[in-house]
Formats: sequence, C-alpha cells, structure tokens
Amino acid sequence: MAELEALRARADASFARVAAEHPQAVACRPGCDDCCHALFDLSPAEALSLALGFLELPRQARREVLRRGEKAAQLFDQAMAAALAQTGEERLRVLSAARVPCPLLDQGRCLLYARRPLTCRLYGIPQNIEGVSRICHRARFQPGQTYPTVDLLRVQMELERLGGLTAYYVPSLANARRDVARALALGSSHAPVLRALKV
Repeated sequence: MAELEALRARADASFARVAAEHPQAVACRPGCDDCCHALFDLSPAEALSLALGFLELPRQARREVLRRGEKAAQLFDQAMAAALAQTGEERLRVLSAARVPCPLLDQGRCLLYARRPLTCRLYGIPQNIEGVSRICHRARFQPGQTYPTVDLLRVQMELERLGGLTAYYVPSLANARRDVARALALGSSHAPVLRALKV
C-alpha cells in the first residue's frame, strides 16, 4: 500500500501548507471532531487499509467499534436514502447536513488516526467538488477571497486508480465503495485472509 501512503503524505502536505498560510482560517484543532460525523464512503484501497488497521486493535476495542458501527451503518443508509430522494443542490445540502458518528471515534480521538481516510485529512481546507466550492462550516475562510483549493475529484480519481491493486489482494473489494462501518466489518469477516496479506 505504498502508493496509498504516498497519496496520504501529499494530502497531509497540502493541508499543512494551507494551515500554515492561513492559520486564522483553518479551524482544525485537537479535540475538534466535526469531520468524524460527516457522511462519506471509502474507495476500496482505503477500505482495505482501515480493515487491516482494525485487526491491529485490541479485542475489546474491536467489539466496541463493531457495536458502534452497526448504528453508524443504519444512520448512513438512512441519510443516503434521504439524499438520493433529492436532486442537485438539495441533495448536496442533505449530504452535508447528515451527522453519522464514525465508529472509530472514541472519547474524542480516532482509534486509527494514522490510517484515517483522505476525506478526514482534507476536511478543514477549501475543496472543489465538480466546480462547487465546499468548506468545513467551522472554518473561517472569507467569502470572495482566493485560497489554495484541493480538487477532490482528482483525489478520488487517484484513489480509484489504486482499486486494481486492492482487488489483487482482496477480489471481493473490487470497485466497491463502503462506508467506514462496513469497511471495519469487512476486517472482522475477512480476518484470516487479511491477516495473511503482506501489504
């Protein structure tokens, strides 16, 4: 998974650059967990990475994560159904307003922080999603001013390119996107196979 690590490093560098250039605008601080309640899914490569990380957690922690994951998966499905019933900007509004707590969030911290998805790594800085600018509602970037912006579609294309490598290791992951809860459940259900991987 060296390519995924390289992509993560680039995302972290982009975030660090924007935070250094605009410290008053980036609201991300220790203890802030707003991005831990956002609605998003994972590419196969990120799902595999989280599943592998999940297996490294202590047994009791894995049980608690799976318990929280059951509720998170239900909330994810409900929010997605509500969003898909809408179109255009209203769909984006519903998706942005959805609050699904990540099952990896434990007392305000991420249990797999080093493996956190790119969505989490980039959440607090300006993003361009198919020509539409998006920003964390806690950020203090000023309207009408120009800031460095991440092209999220390009990031997603990079992740999709890694899908072939992921399918090589776990064929059932090919081209399937999952929410965090189901990626972690995959770690539980495919534990013997995943533990045998050398990635």
